[in-house]
Amino acid sequence: MKKLKRDAEKFDVLELFADMAAEHGYDLNDAVAQEDFVSRVRASIEASKKSNIAIFGKRIESLFAYVAGALGKVILLKQEDSGDIYFSGNEILAPDYRLTLDGNEQLLVEVKNCHHRNPTNKYSIKKNYYLKLKQYADLNGLELRFAVYFSSWNLWTLLSIDSFEENKNSFTIDLGRAMACSEMSRLGDCMVGTAPDLELHLLAKPEEASEIDGSGHALFVTREVKMYCAGSEITNDEEKTIAFYLIQFGTWLEKETEAIVSDNKLLGMKFVYSPEHQEDSNFAIIGHLSTMVTNGFRNHTVKNGDVVALKLGLDPSVFKVLIPQDYKGENLPLWRFVIQSNPEFKGFTDAQSG
Repeated sequence: MKKLKRDAEKFDVLELFADMAAEHGYDLNDAVAQEDFVSRVRASIEASKKSNIAIFGKRIESLFAYVAGALGKVILLKQEDSGDIYFSGNEILAPDYRLTLDGNEQLLVEVKNCHHRNPTNKYSIKKNYYLKLKQYADLNGLELRFAVYFSSWNLWTLLSIDSFEENKNSFTIDLGRAMACSEMSRLGDCMVGTAPDLELHLLAKPEEASEIDGSGHALFVTREVKMYCAGSEITNDEEKTIAFYLIQFGTWLEKETEAIVSDNKLLGMKFVYSPEHQEDSNFAIIGHLSTMVTNGFRNHTVKNGDVVALKLGLDPSVFKVLIPQDYKGENLPLWRFVIQSNPEFKGFTDAQSG
């Protein structure tokens, strides 16, 4: 999926000035009004920078567009809650996005960020807030879904309100029920597994290899890159691309870094990636595709724990892992698990007590 190029500096700034002019009585040709506009925008940016909720919330909202755009089943995605809206009747609230899937089915999606570390804690949506979103969805004749990102677990879920428990003033859900009821597969999400371990070898030419000096140092120039899965070298270019993506953005940990040495010469470096908890020697899950896209987006927007960008000028396809539907690996075996929604699952609390 590609991102449609827009001249935000030209059109969005003028739109913002027009909105603020209506509120503050600006004259378009008044230099004092223009200075006041700039001052208010600067103050608003500084205030937002001090609010982690605002910054991380906006980043997650932008991230969802990349997740949905990279998973493969969304053919059109548009920000729904921008621009003027005129309505009659009950109060409405526009969700964040309108999605068109590959079968021309459309969804409205509101993006939410949940920071709960305890999986049994309930995430809550206020009922009056939901009813405004629901009114907007009904007027458009479309389904409404909530894309809830559980940040402590790096997991995305796509949920209907029916998945939540209805209370007097709110709807609530825990991580267990959210994962069981998630409809992320509608967007193309799945879990991917392969055979441990994955290895990345950076190799010098033997004739260029440097001697390791007395302090343990040696100059090294990478001339070749090799990858291995469960000890077998990956030679197919397509499999190499997939393996490198899994190494970069999957959930396996870099557990070993080893110098490749022969006759006291540094021939290369070997990096080994393994699942944190390995029960089967021939298979392990390396993550959800949505999690991998999230990890890729994080590399561009978060530095040392601080958000440095809210949006990217990149196409969502940059983060897409290209695993053909008819994929049959030679030396990179892959398992894909498409998780279907299970509305009968009640949640971690009930599952543990049952």
